[in-house]
Amino acid sequence: MKRRAILTVAVALLAVCGIGRGMVLADAAVDPHAPLDVVARHGMVAAAHPLAAQAGVDVMKAGGNAIDAAIATALTLNVVEPNASGLGGGGFMVIRFAKTGDVAVIDYREKAPLSATRDMYASDQAKSERWTQLGGTAVGVPGTLKGLEMALEMYGTLTFADVAAPAIKLAEEGFEVSSELSGIIKDNYEKLATYNDPDKVPYFRDGLPLEAGDILCNPELAATFRLIAEKGSDAFYRGPVGEAVVAAVNKSGGNMTMQDLADYDAVMRTPVKGTYRGLEIISMPPPSSGGTHLIEILNVMENYDVKALGHNTPDYMHTLAEVFKLVFADRAAYMADADFVKVPMAGLTTKEYAQTLFDQIAPDKVLTELKPGDPENFEHESTTHLTVIDEEGNIVSLTQTINYFFGSGVMADGTGLLLNNEMDDFSTNPASVSAPEPGKRPLSSMSPTIVLKDGKPFMALGTPGATRIFPSMAQIIMNIVDFGMGLDEAIEAPRMFCSSSAGKPGTLFVESRIPVEVRDALTALGHTVSVRGDYDSYFGGAQAILLDQSSGMICGAADSRRLGAAVGF
Repeated sequence: MKRRAILTVAVALLAVCGIGRGMVLADAAVDPHAPLDVVARHGMVAAAHPLAAQAGVDVMKAGGNAIDAAIATALTLNVVEPNASGLGGGGFMVIRFAKTGDVAVIDYREKAPLSATRDMYASDQAKSERWTQLGGTAVGVPGTLKGLEMALEMYGTLTFADVAAPAIKLAEEGFEVSSELSGIIKDNYEKLATYNDPDKVPYFRDGLPLEAGDILCNPELAATFRLIAEKGSDAFYRGPVGEAVVAAVNKSGGNMTMQDLADYDAVMRTPVKGTYRGLEIISMPPPSSGGTHLIEILNVMENYDVKALGHNTPDYMHTLAEVFKLVFADRAAYMADADFVKVPMAGLTTKEYAQTLFDQIAPDKVLTELKPGDPENFEHESTTHLTVIDEEGNIVSLTQTINYFFGSGVMADGTGLLLNNEMDDFSTNPASVSAPEPGKRPLSSMSPTIVLKDGKPFMALGTPGATRIFPSMAQIIMNIVDFGMGLDEAIEAPRMFCSSSAGKPGTLFVESRIPVEVRDALTALGHTVSVRGDYDSYFGGAQAILLDQSSGMICGAADSRRLGAAVGF
């Protein structure tokens, strides 16, 4: 069943969201991919699991604001979507305040431990044994709790105990395992069994992966949340939870100390901003590349009559592929933690620089040599996502992750916590701007984004999906703005992805719903086309909210590529 969406207003109100072709209500349970926008008047949460979305709504109904609800949703995702995020990882949060229009950006991306060196992953042994992905060598210093605590203390209205209550209840009482989660556990069984005692892994029963329909409980995670509610983040960064994290990392081959945890800080950032056809785009700056490159893509595409190109035609997909390849060349050359490297963000996001990329693209020829541009000449001085809006109009767009499904595979004994493998987001090339260094935050593509129209909130969105994140978001935005699609129709539409590496074009990946004749035309142009599934989670799992400014109604939508829900009231 698609996302168990909760509709709280009359069906007649659906028209205010601009719901496009293919809108289905009665048959939604039959076709899980049928576009389904949820409509509400007071508040909305769109998240990667229906229980997490409901937790956020329940907190708002109990008097919490959007920040409280976002944190409750994020903590609940730690329980019900443990493969994708949690206190063992990190993330980014973009908040817009209704009364002032001010924007706050919180960076709680993981950091490299003090033992990190630029060449730590350069050896043949490191590559063959996958040190960036498996075991303690892959674990960055977690930041999620610090970020959520900062947001709650600065902008929330409730206590940690209040916002953690839904997660604690689900962790203690359990919830039904979906077929999707069961499959992910099975796919990662070897990793989890290698680094942990199988009898202590909550995702196993009798040493074997949980099946769909089984009840998953994680009482140790509930106890961790209760301890944090009592002692604050010091329980993690200076106390017994942190001691368990450090012990687990070092037991499995890493080198982390309690000093690494004590030194960790979440920080406020200045958002990156741009425009697309009159809309204002507000997104995440470095150490995320996502916001900057989302704006860069849209700046280039603004030079085209996108609607005339036609949705997912060979012309449109060829153009997008070429833009993506050029943008990824810039990403490799310039993007890293701006606390360590000067990133030419202003240049990368100018319309003038976008024109230089546009000038390189031919309608009938594929770029085969991809070189980064010179944005300084224009200086003008896989993860989960959730989106929340409350009755006052405060908006939170939050993306958090432990990187690969089930992260490094390492669990901190007695805590119920899975630890990230975010060190994989550093470059293994010691000469790269994004090579690891002590205290450096790895490069990310996460792009929690808020879009304004005439200075007022229009949309908030984000998605998991690693390097597919900002290309997917650009496609969703263009689906709405240029092709007139409704919110969930824009999310469910077939996607594509292409990148470049070391100056060479990458494969053009498409969902199988892209017609054969389109694929053949792209191949004839010179693209190497690879077909993935029809609704493939490779392309992310977007969660979004759209506001109808004339009626005040809120639309929410969740991507059926992953188990998600939009819940409103």
